[in-house]
Amino acid sequence: MLFFLYGEDDYRSNEKLKQIKEKFIEKVDESGYNIVVLDEKITIEKFTKEFSQTGFLASKKLIIIKSLLKQVISKELADVIFEYLEKFKNNEDENIIVFYENNLPHSRKNALSGNKLKLFQKLNSFKYSQEFKKLPDYKVIEWIQGKFKEEDKDIDKKLANKMFALVGNRLRLLSNEISKISSYNKERDIEEESIDKLVSASLNDDIFLFSDKLANKKKIEAVKLLNEQLRSGANPVYLLTMIIRQFRILLQIKSALEENIPQTNLAKHLSLHPFIIKKSIASAQLYSLEELKLIYQKLLSLEKKIKSSGLKPQTLLNLFVLDF
Repeated sequence: MLFFLYGEDDYRSNEKLKQIKEKFIEKVDESGYNIVVLDEKITIEKFTKEFSQTGFLASKKLIIIKSLLKQVISKELADVIFEYLEKFKNNEDENIIVFYENNLPHSRKNALSGNKLKLFQKLNSFKYSQEFKKLPDYKVIEWIQGKFKEEDKDIDKKLANKMFALVGNRLRLLSNEISKISSYNKERDIEEESIDKLVSASLNDDIFLFSDKLANKKKIEAVKLLNEQLRSGANPVYLLTMIIRQFRILLQIKSALEENIPQTNLAKHLSLHPFIIKKSIASAQLYSLEELKLIYQKLLSLEKKIKSSGLKPQTLLNLFVLDF
């Protein structure tokens, strides 16, 4: 059996990977000795070694191959992998193999070429190929309610919306917050007080503050905010994603205001949570529409540069602010 798990939602794809491992341990190998992970540079020797060796005191192995499509793949290695893939296609190999590609969004598939593109197309043709796209906002609300159900708790839609507004579309962080709240909230029904007391919204608050600092030309304070988040463990690429999201929201709000959309109708008109509108509207009024368009385009260029250049993301983020 062969699985191909990929997509930009690395939280749900990783949860699926954990399920496969847990089921293998439960059904095949309680010791876990026959779970093999190839997550460094994969060579022909490493690949063939794992597939040629039989399981230790078990009928099969679970072989997990991570980030293959992010590596340099020679024609020789590609040919060997294709040969093994044919065996799985024809059910000639009893092992379970998982190709796991962390953060390979739909938009990046077109960037694949040569051996990588051929391998992607081949892997994607298998029955258990699954793309984990980022959930739309309304689905995140449902997901929040479902995660509380797993904790034997109930949360109404209004409070689930509030959690989403505070934390955003960050399933890993949401999962952590849900666990904290479920442990703290003694009753089955989640109370708003538990959310107010426990949910961390520091990153979102810093992003709102960051946009204000830029508008007021307080570059040093903006850089300080960025570096505080980076020192606290925030991923630079994710931090940039949050900044891009905030400026996109500011641009949407500013455009709507210029079209004379009443402030009371902005949430419905833009399909944004009222909490986000309330937090962002003052910032949007600090900029002109042309300024926001220019900033947004520069942020998109910065995102591309971070993903394609060898420069440190932290350096590029700081240079963006200082050049603002």
